[in-house]
Amino acid sequence: MNPIINHILTFIQTHIKPLLITVGIIIALAVTTLVFYKRPPVLIITDAPFIELYGKERIRRQRFLYSLSMFRRVKPVIVVDGASPDIVVAAVSTASSRPYCVIFPRYLAPAAESYHQQFPETPAAVLGGLSQPHELPYPDGVLCVYRTDQDIDLYRAGLFAGLLGLKKNTEEPPKNCFLLHDRNVQGPEKEVFSKGVREIDPEIVTRFAGSVSEIPGQESVSCLVMVRSGAEYIEKNPKIPLILFTWLDPSMISEAVAAVFDDSAWSLAGKAAKMAVKSQAEGKIPSRPLVFFGRKTDKKTYRTLKRLAQKIP
Repeated sequence: MNPIINHILTFIQTHIKPLLITVGIIIALAVTTLVFYKRPPVLIITDAPFIELYGKERIRRQRFLYSLSMFRRVKPVIVVDGASPDIVVAAVSTASSRPYCVIFPRYLAPAAESYHQQFPETPAAVLGGLSQPHELPYPDGVLCVYRTDQDIDLYRAGLFAGLLGLKKNTEEPPKNCFLLHDRNVQGPEKEVFSKGVREIDPEIVTRFAGSVSEIPGQESVSCLVMVRSGAEYIEKNPKIPLILFTWLDPSMISEAVAAVFDDSAWSLAGKAAKMAVKSQAEGKIPSRPLVFFGRKTDKKTYRTLKRLAQKIP
């Protein structure tokens, strides 16, 4: 081969080809980024007090994960506490003129209805928690309403409690697993919780309490699940594992807490958005279980709890 041609080919191989590959990668990244930012965003409505209590870092992490899974921006729309529906709608409109979906927490349901009236073609979802259907807006497939799936939550909480309350040795006397509940937990819900406990350890006795005063000394309790508030019990610095239904920042809760069940808008927004854009008018979404490693759990227990967090009754 001609030495000049050979030299040119070598130059192309060593200099031009890597340059072309680099340029191609840069162009691909630029196009991907452009597409990402051009796609309509998901908006999640929240207020400043919630952000402080939920945790700014948790919200940043959730935004990042949701953005990756949906390949579009996820933006918080921050409104003042107690803002009127008109102000909330104006804030949403300012954030995006054509959002992919708008997620409203249950306390902003009136604002969701106002937004739906003004923008009837934009999917919007109200996360209604444990509110009764008649307490929430009427869903029509564009305005969607999703409630918390309490049955799945209590079943998983029962599994967690059963595992955390397992006897360490055969000589240890049987203990009670307590559920501190509110008016939303009735006979069927109690049975679902007990079912979860029994699947792990049939010997654990399940008890129910409507107030902290009904819970006996810690020596006879293996695990306490708190569906309702029980701050006075936590203040006693209990040594037994606790499971809370809360959305508070983990840094604000007791070291005795082994896991929490979070049904806040930021926790369920990803699933709600996917359901809303498919015009699923109503449905239930289970809370997101968050398991803490190193509090009341060793590595084996932590991994088992993570697996149990995916089970359904």
